[in-house]
Amino acid sequence: MSIYIHKTKQRLRVRSEYIRNNKQQVDELIEQLEQIDAVKHVKHQHHAGSVAITFDNNELDCENLLEILESHGWLEESGKSSFVENAVIAGTKTLVKGMAGIALSRLVGPSISRVILSA
Repeated sequence: MSIYIHKTKQRLRVRSEYIRNNKQQVDELIEQLEQIDAVKHVKHQHHAGSVAITFDNNELDCENLLEILESHGWLEESGKSSFVENAVIAGTKTLVKGMAGIALSRLVGPSISRVILSA
């Protein structure tokens, strides 16, 4: 899952694997954020790995709020590939193998290329 950040003047939504996989740490920071007067509402969707924070932009700006979240690891990327990335890699390998097969067939003939590709 890649990190998703959506900012408006008075609202910030962050979606990440860290939020999904570290419920206790996320809940602890949410409790701390709710103690800040400028934070009006926090909505945590654990299974989606999403937190939406509504705040008073006269007292707190979005960039400062993002710095807080980043300092707590919410914006860390995991090393895992997404489903789409894995599909692209697999599709590319299949395409390259097919192109090599066609080139080989034209170069040495179909019967010899089948023997080479089956090995």
